[in-house]
Amino acid sequence: MRADAFAGQLIQALSRRTPAFQPGPGKIGSFGYEIMTALGRSGPAFLPQHEPDAWCLPKAAKAGSPRTRDEILARLRDGKSLVGAYLSGAYLSGANLSGATLTLALLHGADLSRADLSRTILCRANLNGANLNGASLNGANLNGASLNGASLNGASLNGASLNGADLRDAKLRDAKLRDAILSGANLRGADLSRAILSGADLSRTILSGAILSGTDLSRTDLSRTDLSRTDLSRAILS
Repeated sequence: MRADAFAGQLIQALSRRTPAFQPGPGKIGSFGYEIMTALGRSGPAFLPQHEPDAWCLPKAAKAGSPRTRDEILARLRDGKSLVGAYLSGAYLSGANLSGATLTLALLHGADLSRADLSRTILCRANLNGANLNGASLNGANLNGASLNGASLNGASLNGASLNGADLRDAKLRDAKLRDAILSGANLRGADLSRAILSGADLSRTILSGAILSGTDLSRTDLSRTDLSRTDLSRAILS
């Protein structure tokens, strides 16, 4: 779409009086849909390269994403899909989401502390800024997921797959990532102090500026890994 046509649609949407956001967290009015629709029509150039929000939000919200903790858990019990669901800011601390399919789900800012996410499919999910402290993600599929600035202190990700995941500035202090696969992941500026990464695949991973102080890297594959400006003080390398 040409820029002038996109601007015209945007101005037309702005001229309407429908509020962008209705009262209440996560409730998006028709104005918000109009803006997102205009953005979607404009093509990928207008959309964030690492944020699935603009692609997923209109479809997920229109499909009737669950809004409350009880609705989310009820949908899981009933075997209903949460693919692309809009769950940003949801309170799911300690919830059992084991084995759920949350591909492309929007969970940025969600509280998933101490939640059971073992074997959960979170492929390309948006978990930016989410609280995953103490969560169990053993065997989870987080390939291509975005966890920019997420907090995973003390989380367990043994055997998890995080190929190409965005973990920039994530906090993984004391996290357990035994035999995890992080090939091609971006961990620039992440804090992995005292984390256990024994047997993990960190090939082609970006660890520039990351903190790996006291981290267990025994039997870890670091081939073609960017370790520039990485803090490896007291790290276990053999």
